[in-house]
Amino acid sequence: MLSSPIKKGEAYTPEETQRIVEQFHRDGYYFFGAVLDDDEVDALRSAMIRKLADPRIREDEQGDHIRGMSLMRMFEYDVAFRDLIVREPFAGIAEAILGGDCHMMSQNALYNAPNPSQTADGPGGWHVDDVLFWPLSDTVVRHDATLLPPCFVVNLLIPLTDVETVAFGPTQVVPGSHYSGRQPSTQDRPSFEGQSPVSLLTKAGGGYMFNNQTWHRGAPNVSDRTRYLGGVTYARRVITQRLYPFIDYRMPAHVWEGADERLQRFLGRHSKGPYG
Repeated sequence: MLSSPIKKGEAYTPEETQRIVEQFHRDGYYFFGAVLDDDEVDALRSAMIRKLADPRIREDEQGDHIRGMSLMRMFEYDVAFRDLIVREPFAGIAEAILGGDCHMMSQNALYNAPNPSQTADGPGGWHVDDVLFWPLSDTVVRHDATLLPPCFVVNLLIPLTDVETVAFGPTQVVPGSHYSGRQPSTQDRPSFEGQSPVSLLTKAGGGYMFNNQTWHRGAPNVSDRTRYLGGVTYARRVITQRLYPFIDYRMPAHVWEGADERLQRFLGRHSKGPYG
């Protein structure tokens, strides 16, 4: 059986889970604070550094990266990333938001090299991930605040280096912006209903989740060290997994070694349901 440094962690109580889910739906994100131990952080960061040193990931556009800043399918590469998928309290909150049959949609690790001259937009600029699921016309100001905002995809990010000041390029979010039904209106400190960007500052091993429709970005890294980010993208079962090369993808046999029933479901081994 594969040996993993990732611990099981401790799930929240039902009452605390409910409070967190309500806050997540209201604000579009939730900050967990410190979660992972140092040995877990070290294992995840070391896996990223090893993979970054492999020249095969950068051979061409078929390589194991996205735009030179994201390493794909980390669960294949190292058991620590695989077991992070079901690490508590993250997995339990993902299930509470997305349903008990949710899965890992993708698992990309992000890195942002230091660049003191980086533009004010940061490495990706302000955006929502993928497409707007519920776009609004110009005549509709925002989604109804009395209704539960739909959430299909949740991003979990865990800095693997200390990101305790804005200089180190923290993830930033605009609270409540998942209600906007729009892309960010500007790249210059976008706000929504008076809510300005919030920087998610933490030591290595802290974690945070956000609705992929929430306006967010990685701030410019103007420090003297690379920012490493691990994590998981969770989605409702109805959302297909994004595992390149998609229809031709086959999960390697070693990924299943020692995986219990819950981890296998998160990896995509579902029972029969609607449509099949």
